[in-house]
Amino acid sequence: MNAPDTARNSAWPLAAAVLTLASAALAVVEALDPAGVWTDVLEAGAGVAGAAVLVLVGVRLLRSPWALVAAAVPVAYLLLATAPKAVSLETMPVVRFTVALGALGAYVGAARPLGRMPQYGLCCAVMGVAAAFFLAWEPPPPKPVPIARPLALLRDDLLAKMPGWEGEHEDLEEAIEAMLGADEYLNLELASPESPYHVRVFVAYNANAMTNIPHVPWVCMTKGGGYRIEAQREETLPHPTKPGSELETNLILFRPGQGMPPVGALMFQYFNIGGTYAVGRGKARILATTGAIGREGSYFSQTQVSVFVPWGAAEGAMDRSSQPYGLCRQVLNALIPLLEQKYYPDLDGSEGGE
Repeated sequence: MNAPDTARNSAWPLAAAVLTLASAALAVVEALDPAGVWTDVLEAGAGVAGAAVLVLVGVRLLRSPWALVAAAVPVAYLLLATAPKAVSLETMPVVRFTVALGALGAYVGAARPLGRMPQYGLCCAVMGVAAAFFLAWEPPPPKPVPIARPLALLRDDLLAKMPGWEGEHEDLEEAIEAMLGADEYLNLELASPESPYHVRVFVAYNANAMTNIPHVPWVCMTKGGGYRIEAQREETLPHPTKPGSELETNLILFRPGQGMPPVGALMFQYFNIGGTYAVGRGKARILATTGAIGREGSYFSQTQVSVFVPWGAAEGAMDRSSQPYGLCRQVLNALIPLLEQKYYPDLDGSEGGE
């Protein structure tokens, strides 16, 4: 078979070869780093193989157009492999992506004169590489981010914003602590001077956003004949620190199970993953694996505010005009600004973590 027309001008394939080889060299540099991973070695090997084919095409030792088609595989792979890392805006990933993008541009110049069938094969090769890449690719795990301020200090900060209120932290049972798996937690029992209702604030924090998220109230509180869910809905609240923004929460009314004291609980609950709020475990898991792309790291936190109500007086507790609902909102309006401004790490350079 005759050589592709691109052989008349070997500059394009040779330019693509140089840039592909440079991309391979940068992959080697990252592979030698203590934090390097096996995928860096794979990218280096792909770059060397692609550069070798492109050089042979450029010096006309490989004259088949299908050799140029085969070179599309490593060129496309290197671009796909470097793009997600470049979102971090760190120097080396950005340089690698830029070089890989340049290699693709030079390759396009080399491939333009290909005939219809080789171009069809080229499209199939690139789509195959993309399909295989996204089938196997997983987002890079976010770096763990320690809390900015120990949760043990939150009790005093919260009570300072709620004059007359009293409260103490109570440790969870060891078995529950183990199941929770949190780096830090606050389990604060509160009493208001103006209300007969008992209030509980629970905040858990994991520096690693990839936590298994094992502890959720609609599972833990209903286990073993405990509480039962009487009513549940997603509740949108005005965000207390961001005018014009809203905060999605779960609003749940628990009724006491058989043999329990006749006291129910109205609870507001939500997750915070790296500064993004969520109400469902599924979305929280997605955010835990993808929400840190472009950031230095991420964290996982859960907040629950509960008001315990005698079950005989619990009718209408879900109403926005009820006293239990108002108590929860009062506590949340004091709690959320503290968490955001003092306790949660500042991942975006805009707020949080003094």
